[in-house]
Amino acid sequence: MRFSEKIGKLFHPDGYRSAWAGMRRIAYPLRTGEFVAKLDREGLERIRAKYEVPGEKVRAAKYLDLTEWMPTNVKRVRDIRLLRAPPVQRVLDIGSGAGWFLFIVKCLGHEPLGLDIDVMPIYRETFALLGLPRVLHRIEAYQPLPNLGVPFDLIVAHMTCFNIRSDGTHWGPEEWGFFLSDLGKRLRPMGRVHLDLNPAPDGSHMAPELRRFFLQCGAKVDRRRVFWQNHPR
Repeated sequence: MRFSEKIGKLFHPDGYRSAWAGMRRIAYPLRTGEFVAKLDREGLERIRAKYEVPGEKVRAAKYLDLTEWMPTNVKRVRDIRLLRAPPVQRVLDIGSGAGWFLFIVKCLGHEPLGLDIDVMPIYRETFALLGLPRVLHRIEAYQPLPNLGVPFDLIVAHMTCFNIRSDGTHWGPEEWGFFLSDLGKRLRPMGRVHLDLNPAPDGSHMAPELRRFFLQCGAKVDRRRVFWQNHPR
């Protein structure tokens, strides 16, 4: 990449936000080893013996590679700026997968809850290993989430798949508008939503009209990441 292109990226709003996020991570150090040390290593090895496929980069077994996925989730926690308790925050992870993000949340002293479908036995076993609670539910467009108890302080969704229609296209402003409105009802005042979307079908971060929608909702957008805060009227 030419120097002029690098300068252009730096002064683009997304480039600025990415640089700012990097500075915030530096100011909030968390060591991956702290969380790895708290794992039941014998239990994890039993799961690995059943499911791990060396070099796997596509199927669910890839999430057993802690050298990649524990640092990834530590970075997510730092980006979200979830500090150690107190105060204790209630955190919902939509599409919670293997549970590494929520395990870090738990280790920091917060109250975690996962929400996912039950099609991957490996996730069932890792959640049990980590001692994490999980609600089974399939998200559908224009359908509210189930009753999840008292409001949350933070709702996250990483590498989203629930927002893909049956024809392979991705949700637009209408579906996301319903979804954000429903999440707002489940947040405490000033609670936060952090979304990390999968790429659009054309490989872009998100469709221009979807980006405009999130910005009009008052969200901050950094490439595929969306940061929205609940401001009750």
